Amino acid sequence: MMIKIELERISAGLTSALETYKGASIKIEKNLLDYNVISSCKNGKIKKIIIQPIPSNGKWITINGVSVIDKLFFEKDCWIYFVLYPENVVIATKGLKFIQTQLDISNTSDEIKELEQWLLLSKKLTKNNKFKFTPNAIVNFPIPVRKLYKNFEEYKEKFSDSVMEIWQNTKNGWQLIYKSNKYEEM
Repeated sequence: MMIKIELERISAGLTSALETYKGASIKIEKNLLDYNVISSCKNGKIKKIIIQPIPSNGKWITINGVSVIDKLFFEKDCWIYFVLYPENVVIATKGLKFIQTQLDISNTSDEIKELEQWLLLSKKLTKNNKFKFTPNAIVNFPIPVRKLYKNFEEYKEKFSDSVMEIWQNTKNGWQLIYKSNKYEEM
């Protein structure tokens, strides 16, 4: 458990340092179960970032709780920053678009519509104090995050709409490894 907590702290620190380096101000929203959520503000534009530390393989992520599932799947501009440690790499993705690209699903697919219905019902049940539960969604990635990073040239075309930037913090400072031509700077 201590290793997981330490990895979460390192991931939040790297993400905050990167956004600060890029000129944004940071506000730590709160820790929603297993997630650190921050807001990054630059030039009056705000983006919500869910920080996801990637353990050894990165074949899957677990999304816990109504709040995080709602932010990720239904807030228009929610990002997931995948943090690879000890490489000190931050992969900035458009959250839902990245998951949809990984799973080959569209906004109009039955899975997304059913997820939205399930989430609305979960919110309704959770508002009633009689029920306290934490929904959990496990997303299995066909292309593990570490493999995607190590072989990014092979996947660049497929992920150009969802992987916006890849950064590495080295002893010489932040180095931009990749930036999508579809990325709009905040």
